[in-house]
Amino acid sequence: MRVAKDVVVTLEYEARLDDGTVVDSTRECGPVTYLHGNEQIFPALERAVDGLEAGTAAELRLPAAESYGERRPELERRLPRAQLPPGLSPVVGERYGVKASDGRRLAFRVVAVEDDAVIADFNIPAAGQGLHLTAKVLAVRAATPEELRRGSVR
Repeated sequence: MRVAKDVVVTLEYEARLDDGTVVDSTRECGPVTYLHGNEQIFPALERAVDGLEAGTAAELRLPAAESYGERRPELERRLPRAQLPPGLSPVVGERYGVKASDGRRLAFRVVAVEDDAVIADFNIPAAGQGLHLTAKVLAVRAATPEELRRGSVR
């Protein structure tokens, strides 16, 4: 049986950024079982294993635009120290957070430290990096009528 819509698939996978950082993996939690074609896993991973049989593997590389997005230079800004929490001693390369005027918490990485400000990069850490996916299909089986009715394995 091959991986196709509405079949139950068990697989192992790993997703790494271009810099080698693992962003998701079944290594620690064990294989994942899902109902294929029902938007229960990352869409690119689902496409990568579509049509495979148990025991086969797939690799896929997504460019930044199709994974976490391109790096946006306009999200690098000069942030006056007065907007930082009192007593904070910012360190280049470290991540911090500030509260926006609307109450949202915004995370940033310090790019440079000046006397009266820091240069803050509000891009997410994975921005601008591609994603490398590897997956191995461990098992494929027909879904039960109950699984099809619910649209999920559990």
